[in-house]
Amino acid sequence: MRSWLRVASLTGLMACGAGWHRQDVAEGSLEPSQQVQVFRQGRALQWHAVVVAPENISGISFLQPIKCDSCRASIPRASVDSIRFGDPLAGFWKTFGLVVGSMAVFCAVYCIREGGS
Repeated sequence: MRSWLRVASLTGLMACGAGWHRQDVAEGSLEPSQQVQVFRQGRALQWHAVVVAPENISGISFLQPIKCDSCRASIPRASVDSIRFGDPLAGFWKTFGLVVGSMAVFCAVYCIREGGS
């Protein structure tokens, strides 16, 4: 029973995260808070406030404020290997909820078993 519980817990934790996923990118501006990973030459750039133009993609490092126009970087679309979208903040809260919820269930089961014997 214990080994099954460990495997289930580890599998659940591995499923958490930012929910990075690939999707087609249309020209125009994305939601400013949308975080995007742009892969180029085996390296990932993590941006927000991304603007997709016919010739290039530009964005601001997720470590900089969205309104920092002088922080905007741009790369040619031809040099982009792939793009992924995600929400690290939502991923954090999902992981937090899973960990706290799992601990609460474990404590409840433990207390019920110990109290009944």
